[in-house]
Amino acid sequence: MNYNKLFLIGIFSGLSIFSICAQPIKCLSVNELFDIGIENSLYIQASRMNVDIAADKEESSKMVQFPDVSVSAVGGYLGQPTIFTRGLSGTVHPDFPKWLQEYSVTVTQPLYTGGKIKHNIEKSALEKQIAGLNLEKDKADVKLSLMSKYLDLFRLYKQKEVLMHHINDAEQRLHDIRKMKDEGMLTLNDVLRSEIQLTNYQLAIRETDDDISIASRQLDVALGLDEDLLLMPDTTLLEEAYPILSYEEYVARAYRLYPELRIAQSEIDLAKKNVQLLKGDYLPSVFLQAGNTLERPITNVDPPLDMFLNSWNISLVFSYKFSSFYKNRPNVSAAKRAVLMHKTMEEKQLQDIRVNMKAAFVKHREALDRIELLTGSVRQANENFRIVQNRYFNQLAVLTDLLDAGNVKLDAELQLTAAKAGAVYTYYQLLRLSGGL
Repeated sequence: MNYNKLFLIGIFSGLSIFSICAQPIKCLSVNELFDIGIENSLYIQASRMNVDIAADKEESSKMVQFPDVSVSAVGGYLGQPTIFTRGLSGTVHPDFPKWLQEYSVTVTQPLYTGGKIKHNIEKSALEKQIAGLNLEKDKADVKLSLMSKYLDLFRLYKQKEVLMHHINDAEQRLHDIRKMKDEGMLTLNDVLRSEIQLTNYQLAIRETDDDISIASRQLDVALGLDEDLLLMPDTTLLEEAYPILSYEEYVARAYRLYPELRIAQSEIDLAKKNVQLLKGDYLPSVFLQAGNTLERPITNVDPPLDMFLNSWNISLVFSYKFSSFYKNRPNVSAAKRAVLMHKTMEEKQLQDIRVNMKAAFVKHREALDRIELLTGSVRQANENFRIVQNRYFNQLAVLTDLLDAGNVKLDAELQLTAAKAGAVYTYYQLLRLSGGL
């Protein structure tokens, strides 16, 4: 019965591995991960559209400084006029042309608007800058999210590698135990328990293969790739050098490059620009206007003439809104408060940088220390397993001791793999917080 179960489990494990190997495989480096992710991310595409919209708004604000040209044409029927010679009595109906036509061209050039055109252009440029900074922030967020999924997949492949190594050792050990059992040195119980351990490793491989398939599909979706494509991470990822700066250097770099802080600083400038725009309402506006009109009939003579009259004019238009002194005051006050609010948010952002950077820095140092400690644990677990295995085959230890030593060795190696992947992720978190991702 036990052998039948082992046979079926072996078949299922083999089918699982075969199904994974049958998928199209693509090796994916970190640079490819970022390039493909940024290119195909719908989130980034929406952010780029915001940049394009801001650029269009900036161009639109620049157009205001150019002349405004309008052309109009009017045609219609003139009704019979009535003239009252005595109050509302004594009516007279003079002859009057029946058809009305009027064609005009008007050009208006702003000369002075209290700086509103200039400030509005500068405001649009700041909005475009903020949109660009938001795009940088979104790219960094997408990269960190992709790296998290990538490292999960990397950890699973490393886990499978460790398990395969243990399966090979367990198969060799089972072969030796069976041989010693045939020689009468060990019992059937040792064989069965060794087979159970091997089965557990095979089941773990099956679960790991399934997890790899799931994690790969999730990453395929995030990258916009074929969902049936099996991704393989860069196997040299843990061998790369990850230079670590001091906490003060990370904070100083974040003060220069952190996108959220740069956005906060730009929003202060934008709020100040809004104040200047609103203050422009206190100043007059001056426009140069020129026009040419062709109209028919001529109605300002008696009798009216059914002829075309062409006239042109050049005028200087001066306007001033006295109501702005009491209507605009609350708006200016609110805009000034907005400046103070954004300055407060900048201070809050600086605090968050220091707090979050300290936490990330400590966690990264902790991850590096964990790797160092677990490396020693793996070395000790390997030595312990070697000693117990020698004692077992010399019949100085029982199988339980050997199985326990094997489990300790496996657990230590898996913990070390997870710790190395975690250290890479905390490194990229430091890059994200310092504006270097």
